[in-house]
Amino acid sequence: MATLQDVIKNNRGIDYGDVATSYLTQDQQLCKEIQQILANNKFYNYDVDGLYGKITREALRDFKEVYSLSGGDILGPTTAEFLLRLDTLKPEGGRLTTTSSKKDVQSAIVRECKRQGLTLNSQIAYILATVQHETNNTFKPVREAYWLSEEWRRINLRYYPYYGRGYVQLTWEFNYKKYGDILGINLLDNPDKVMDPNIALFILVDGMGKGRFTSRKLGTYVNGGKTDFIGARDVVNPGDVSALIAGYAENWQRQISSLESVPLEETPGTDLQESPDMSLKLDPIEELMLKQIMSS
Repeated sequence: MATLQDVIKNNRGIDYGDVATSYLTQDQQLCKEIQQILANNKFYNYDVDGLYGKITREALRDFKEVYSLSGGDILGPTTAEFLLRLDTLKPEGGRLTTTSSKKDVQSAIVRECKRQGLTLNSQIAYILATVQHETNNTFKPVREAYWLSEEWRRINLRYYPYYGRGYVQLTWEFNYKKYGDILGINLLDNPDKVMDPNIALFILVDGMGKGRFTSRKLGTYVNGGKTDFIGARDVVNPGDVSALIAGYAENWQRQISSLESVPLEETPGTDLQESPDMSLKLDPIEELMLKQIMSS
């Protein structure tokens, strides 16, 4: 029986690609530990039972992709350390409210991006730019066609009542069901819950990071090797005012590009390697990043 700490201490490399032969099939306690962390962070949405199978394997693959961890289907010391770090990294600064200031919301977006693995300055800049556009620079959750009445939406929107809400526009019944299942909240009967800024914040970063809106992930367009702010609009609404939002993103990036990047960011064109010596000290960098953004 092993733990994630044992993987780090003993510099182990566990192949999880073949479900039938993987060590995780034998060690249910280790598998359960992994499932619980993945479940806590919305990568895994099934029973935490220690039974290794294709669903757990895909959740691990999604986790490694989001955090740009190389090495293929290998659970090594770096992956283990990232999992443990993710288990202890909690949102800071309290819950957002409908009266939270722009600065509070921008700070929360930076924290949530990092918590969910979007740690490059360029990725954070693009998400801030997206919210700037989608909310008309209010940085508050908005309803689709917010300048019009609910009656207008009822009559004119064919997907009513599952019209756009949030920091990005979550639309259609299947998307409300999807996020209701992920969050464990009944959004089908209570679609206005998406207007809660804390729920809207999770959906914003999760949807862009994991490609749940259009099946296209932000990391495909903005990563250590390239910064395609124009193409990145495909993650939310393909082709819609892409140049405008790209300009916003460039402005945001200029505000933080002079800072040292958080440790998850590597030099362009490189991937993180499995190494037991990887340092994950995020908090001091986060403080500097937030000070720079908020001072603008």
